[in-house]
Amino acid sequence: MNALNSLLINIVKWPFRPLIRTKVIPAKLSELLSVDNDRSIFYVLKEQSLSDLLALQRVCKKQNLPDPFSPVNLEGKEYTRYICLDKLPSSLHLKRSPTDAEPQVHQLLTQHKENQSLDAQLIPVFSTWGRYPGKTKSEADLVFNDQKKPNALKKFFIVLFSGRHNLIQFSQPLSLREIADDHGTDHKIAHKLLRVARFHFQRQRLAIAGPKLWDRSLLINGLLASPALKKVIEDEAKTKNISTQEARELAKGYLNEMAADYRESVVRVGDKLLTWIWNKLYHGIHIKNVENVRKLAHEGHEIVYVPCHRSHMDYLLLTYVIYHEGLVPPHIAAGINLNFWPMGPIFRKGGAFFMRRSFRGNKLYSAAFREYLVQLMSRGYAVKYYPESGRSRTGRLLKPKTGMLAMTVQSALRGLDRPISLVPVYIGYEHVMEVSTYMKELRGEAKEKESVWQVLGILKKLRHFGQGYVNFGEPINLNKALTAANPTWRDNIHPTTMQKPTWFPSFVNEMSQQVMSHINQAAALNGVNLTALSLLAAPKHSLFRDDLETQLKLCIALVEKDAPFPQLTLPPDTHQKVLLDHAIGMEKYKVEKGKTDIISLSDDEAILQTYYRNNILHVYLLPSLAAACLISHNECTRDMILAQWKIILGVMAGEYFLRFSDDELRLHLEHIITTLLNHKLLTQEGDKLTAIKHTEAKYQQLHLLSVYAQETLQRYAIVIAAFEGKKAITRIDLERSALDHAKQLARLHDIKGPEFVDKSILSQFVLKLRELDYLESNDEGLLLSTAHLDALQDIVYALIEGDVLNTIRHP
Repeated sequence: MNALNSLLINIVKWPFRPLIRTKVIPAKLSELLSVDNDRSIFYVLKEQSLSDLLALQRVCKKQNLPDPFSPVNLEGKEYTRYICLDKLPSSLHLKRSPTDAEPQVHQLLTQHKENQSLDAQLIPVFSTWGRYPGKTKSEADLVFNDQKKPNALKKFFIVLFSGRHNLIQFSQPLSLREIADDHGTDHKIAHKLLRVARFHFQRQRLAIAGPKLWDRSLLINGLLASPALKKVIEDEAKTKNISTQEARELAKGYLNEMAADYRESVVRVGDKLLTWIWNKLYHGIHIKNVENVRKLAHEGHEIVYVPCHRSHMDYLLLTYVIYHEGLVPPHIAAGINLNFWPMGPIFRKGGAFFMRRSFRGNKLYSAAFREYLVQLMSRGYAVKYYPESGRSRTGRLLKPKTGMLAMTVQSALRGLDRPISLVPVYIGYEHVMEVSTYMKELRGEAKEKESVWQVLGILKKLRHFGQGYVNFGEPINLNKALTAANPTWRDNIHPTTMQKPTWFPSFVNEMSQQVMSHINQAAALNGVNLTALSLLAAPKHSLFRDDLETQLKLCIALVEKDAPFPQLTLPPDTHQKVLLDHAIGMEKYKVEKGKTDIISLSDDEAILQTYYRNNILHVYLLPSLAAACLISHNECTRDMILAQWKIILGVMAGEYFLRFSDDELRLHLEHIITTLLNHKLLTQEGDKLTAIKHTEAKYQQLHLLSVYAQETLQRYAIVIAAFEGKKAITRIDLERSALDHAKQLARLHDIKGPEFVDKSILSQFVLKLRELDYLESNDEGLLLSTAHLDALQDIVYALIEGDVLNTIRHP
């Protein structure tokens, strides 16, 4: 760079400095990008723009990367460090001259061919000012949209208006050595390389800002004109004996009720507000595995987010995280109950589209909603919906509702030209603001209707909420899943008619189970849920501090590796003292000072803490069952534990959405045994494993671990015990008897978990027993036990503590 250019840059950058505020994607460059600072680095940019380069210069300084204005010297030849694909058009609309990108890349490749020791890196750097996607027939594009190769004057105004919303995204470096060795060094390779870079930048722009937004009225009119919806409108007119125009107006009313009105400006304002709120409420938001989602978006996948639902905060938190990770905010399926003033219009402009709780009996509404969803996906808008439909009141995942997922699969059967990827998301909190309300509802109080007064009431309660967790689970490629399940599925594609082939219901059910399983696999451990897990297992929900710390250490060790939860997130600091100090700081536990502090839960708080325990209970079911097996038998073998696991998992898997291969189970069991041996909680002699004696001090640890699964086993035992002394029973009588017995057991043995007396969970277990042939129906429709139930009974009874088992079997 000559002295004149250097002087010009230094003069210009100072007035630009206060105008520019940049967000870098990914935030942790050194962790996620394999950049080698010992090798020469070149930056590849979309446009030769001084404002882009000045923003990049500031970012590189903070990230300890080379200054883009500093030259690169290779074997005595000097190059500019930045390679720009295009020049900005002149303000006078003169023909643009090409950049020297292609000649420079060709020269670099040639040097690599001549000198085998060279290995420079090309780092694609995408820069955008604002996230405005553009809108059909909109004058706003003139100022806010930098997608249309603006001239220098327009670029100045873009920076002036959107400079505080600059986003720079770095991609993985490309090795020129590898390119030269694998593909050659001629002009065609250089040209192809830059063409691929242009396509890469287009994909990044689409992933960040999304496709152009349609005018809402034009979108609705387009939906009304679609062949699929027109046919249903005609059928509605005939069925209800009204005119086609009246049926059309009815459909139009439905579409106006549901359709989003996404505004990037509202999202931008919401981003500032939510940043302030999160800083007030949370110590940190921990995000994991978002790189997988970004990769799918850059590859052109239709992204469908399917998160669990814990709190009303979910709507805001997940969208906020997606936006901050450089991805376009999704259109969100929200219940019609949230369409209240003033939040409804705000949510709608933030991308929410509203749906009624039930479509049953209203074919026109169902068709309008389905057509709207298809149009969102076909036009490339990311979508988010909650497979559980409602918020979990117990902290466990709910049985999924398959309606939205079925419509997603049907969208694929309409011939969507891009692959669809379902992205499961685990959302967790150290404090859920509605948890006390949930407990009231579980006790039978009516659900409070959403309103502006409820929002104001919530705002009054805002306080320190600890930490939040957003973990993106393993994505599910819907197209590949369809091919694996039915290789001829594309034969059912029809561009206008919704298809529902014979294999469709079972496939949708299988996908829903996979989604929930992947959510659970991405669970997040933290000080609060681990402390709740241990204290709720302890007598009177109290432990000495040192015993509690020891138990937390064991819990972390059991899942630090070889756990069959590949996306599991451990706490930021796994030291047991730090975990407990943080949990105590959340003001949920009583601390009784003494020679050794006692940590305990009040009766009321114990009920609330079951919610946080249930967030992670599924993670510790296998270790708990192994501990229970070791305690209940004098001697155990690995094969014995595995055999019990497989039988119990058969009935437990549906309730807790657990899916493990035999290899995963064996690997996890080996890790559990090794951990227990390291903590001196069992001994091994040959193949035989023996738990330490109950008289030893460390026995408490093993016993607490075995208690984690006790409530689940006790619920199973209650249903099984209902068949003792009975030949046959109706399903209604079975469920009523089991529920009454569960309530008695909860009172006698101080069981706090509201889900223990949840009728729906007991009903699901009965259905699972029938599905697995533990129960069968006679000609009169009565339920009878089979020989299989006797085998399950022997295992479950053996794992339950004696005094509780006696209560369960009391006639």
